[in-house]
Amino acid sequence: MPTNAEIANILETLAELMELDGVNKFRFLAVQKAARRVAEANFSIEERAAAGTLTEIPDIGDKIAAKIEEIAASGKLGELEEYFQRYPPALVEMERVQGIGPRTARRVWEELGVSTIAELEAAARDGSIAGLPGMGQKSADNILKAIQRLKARGDRLLLGEVLPVAEEVAGLLREITGAHNVSCAGSVRRMKEMVKDLDIIATSTEPELLTDAFSALPMVAAIIAHGPTKCSVRSHTGLQIDLRVVPDKQYGNLLQHFTGSKEHNVALRELAISKGLKVSEYGVEETSSGKVHECATEAEVYQLLGLQFIPPELREDSGEIEAAAAGSLPDLIKTGDLKGDLHLHSDWSDGHATIMEMALAAKDRGYQYIAVSDHTQSLGMVHGLTPERLEEQLVEIARVNKELDSFHVFASAEVDVKSDGSLDLPDESLARLDFVTVSIHSGFNQDRGQIMERLRAAMENPYVRSIGHPTGRLINRREPYEVDMEAIIDMAARTGTALEINSHFQRLDLNDLHARAAQAAGVMLVINSDAHRPEQLDLLRYGVATARRGWIEAGSVLNTLGVAELESFLKKPKSGPTR
Repeated sequence: MPTNAEIANILETLAELMELDGVNKFRFLAVQKAARRVAEANFSIEERAAAGTLTEIPDIGDKIAAKIEEIAASGKLGELEEYFQRYPPALVEMERVQGIGPRTARRVWEELGVSTIAELEAAARDGSIAGLPGMGQKSADNILKAIQRLKARGDRLLLGEVLPVAEEVAGLLREITGAHNVSCAGSVRRMKEMVKDLDIIATSTEPELLTDAFSALPMVAAIIAHGPTKCSVRSHTGLQIDLRVVPDKQYGNLLQHFTGSKEHNVALRELAISKGLKVSEYGVEETSSGKVHECATEAEVYQLLGLQFIPPELREDSGEIEAAAAGSLPDLIKTGDLKGDLHLHSDWSDGHATIMEMALAAKDRGYQYIAVSDHTQSLGMVHGLTPERLEEQLVEIARVNKELDSFHVFASAEVDVKSDGSLDLPDESLARLDFVTVSIHSGFNQDRGQIMERLRAAMENPYVRSIGHPTGRLINRREPYEVDMEAIIDMAARTGTALEINSHFQRLDLNDLHARAAQAAGVMLVINSDAHRPEQLDLLRYGVATARRGWIEAGSVLNTLGVAELESFLKKPKSGPTR
């Protein structure tokens, strides 16, 4: 039986070949959406196909359900085989290389006979790519860099793909009779942006009952290993999940050990040795007497070593042990500290909900305000706002604010910084807004000097309050554009411009290290969802996690201010020189 990953891969390959072939974009986008649903499903798609219930899954209609049923029955798809008669099967792999879209892939195949990543690399090295009209040596160099990045990625998954699975598994285990403590561990608990596998730690007086129940969970596609206190499985999404079960009295030791990181644990062991102790997953041992302290909580482990409790997000051996020994760990920001979201979209551009719907969704989550930050006119494909449409939107925002009780919608926009450094709306329009975020959405391949000049001009504009997703990266999909983050942080401090931590788990931009450097320089941050539909407001948790990994405290984040405080702040001009 084909796995979910295999079915999703066939659909994704079909979608890519359809796009390469030039079919109507709505057709290949529909297949792409279905592939994503299949890849993310924590249940057997093959079983749903056999039961005839595929159309109950969002984004899977009758036509795509028929394709999946064919794949589930035979492991193949006739429509895809027909494409393989016309195009080399490996051609779609080239599209995994940043900068190689369907048109370029087809062009290098038709003009150079290149159909694999290995052949593409060779063509970039021998001058063939550079010799194509409109390409040149810079394009060839960029392709070589992108191929090396692709090779280095490995098989890690995005945090946002793994965390929901982790929480579902932990929740189901907590419902099992005899399960006492259940926690996620490893890089998921530390909220790293990329995750390789998932560790679950639990306690029980009947561990075998727990491992048996774990191996039978609905998201389990295969059992890798199964014992009375340990069990490893692979989910339908291809994720390896490992369960360890211990007595209650050892829970803190095991959880601390398996949360890691490796570097943190090595430093912790070195500290323990200096104190005449030995730390392991089994306990904290006094080396002189051999006495072993079994710890029911992690706090006990750290206390035995003379340390404050160190939050999981900080355990990267980046100064946290020294700070814990001195009692000077930061009071990290929490999700509940956020009072609003200053970057989200509505159906006035590429969002999927009205301003009122986004406002009510934010209010339901306990927020005091949002800033509707729709795209501007340069992004025509998303129906970006012209100055005239912005004026119409201001009327709509005023109407929504009049109807809402105890909630405020700030007028904002995500203004494009164009390739020549100018902003996508005139200053007269920007002056009409409460909060202006600017972002780069084009010209990603410009050199560092050009990119930095664009950002400098934007930050020196008196109306610009924040730089959105400042490096432009998409994790595992697009590298950051050429920027000097130290210089950006300096400019932000000089001009009083906030830097955004974009919470979408594909971005997490700023990353944790840059956020920490910004806080140290006195730069204000904003943690935003960049939501395009109401449920995406929940993405803020990933931004907060990134901030915590960057040692960020609530006082450094602009949208921890209440609505009245924020209104007062925004009435004041930016600090620092303006143009």
